[in-house]
Amino acid sequence: MKGEDIDTYVVEFEELVRMTGYQFDIPQMIETFMDGLPTGLYQKMYEFDQPVTYEQWKQAVVNHQQQYIHMKDRLNTHRGRFTPTLRPHQGWAPCGPLTDPNAMDTLAGRSRGRITRSEEMNPHTMP
Repeated sequence: MKGEDIDTYVVEFEELVRMTGYQFDIPQMIETFMDGLPTGLYQKMYEFDQPVTYEQWKQAVVNHQQQYIHMKDRLNTHRGRFTPTLRPHQGWAPCGPLTDPNAMDTLAGRSRGRITRSEEMNPHTMP
């Protein structure tokens, strides 16, 4: 199964089984169907539904996938679908040069405090 489209997976699987002339309820076909499912979906179905026949597997897969998509959409709606992304190399710091060459650089560790009347003081004669 690719992505979240369970309907396409079921249709393509059934089409292939019909083309080969196999029966749906033989153990090899059910196992082949299960092998194509995402691990999490397979675990939920087996844990909660314990299907035996192909029709039971198919119905359980469709139901759980619908629940998953519904829950995912619901959570994304409540979260506002905004996920801030951090740049891996600098976090929130700007990348590249500042647009104004005269702009003040306020990055941490780059600023120095000035002492009042520091121009009048000689750093070599400071105590």
